[in-house]
Amino acid sequence: MFPFGHVGFTAFFANLLSLNIIFAVIGSQIPDIIDKPLNIIGVLPNSRNIGHTLFMSGLIFISSYVITKKKDISFSLAFGSVMHLFEDIPYFIPWFYPFIGYTFPHQPFSVKYSFIWFSIDLIGLFLLFYVYQCNSKFRKKVSDIIKSVKSKLKL
Repeated sequence: MFPFGHVGFTAFFANLLSLNIIFAVIGSQIPDIIDKPLNIIGVLPNSRNIGHTLFMSGLIFISSYVITKKKDISFSLAFGSVMHLFEDIPYFIPWFYPFIGYTFPHQPFSVKYSFIWFSIDLIGLFLLFYVYQCNSKFRKKVSDIIKSVKSKLKL
């Protein structure tokens, strides 16, 4: 799945579960932020590795709780990370690494964008727009983030 799909589907389910949508969406990007650059520079054999594990989701929860002392933020980040794993199910996912040994396929990072992936991204964008329209708290947070960025960039 591509970023818009991950963001939209995660935002939708986080909204249904009354989680912090912003942090769930951030969490949904963490597995790719970890694994894809490490694959590109040749450290990892493929783009779904240590970041795409339940172990990493647990580390995200623990480390974010140690930093913030807020369970809702920590749980939302970990939820987003786990959602990413479920959304990537058609691919190789080392769910229980490092507790279970896996033979990691060697695949250089590549982007194969097709009509199916475009459709899934479009559905993700629709779901994100739906959540934005239906959830005033999320809409306010997004607005506050945009204002903050504009003020920092002096736009």
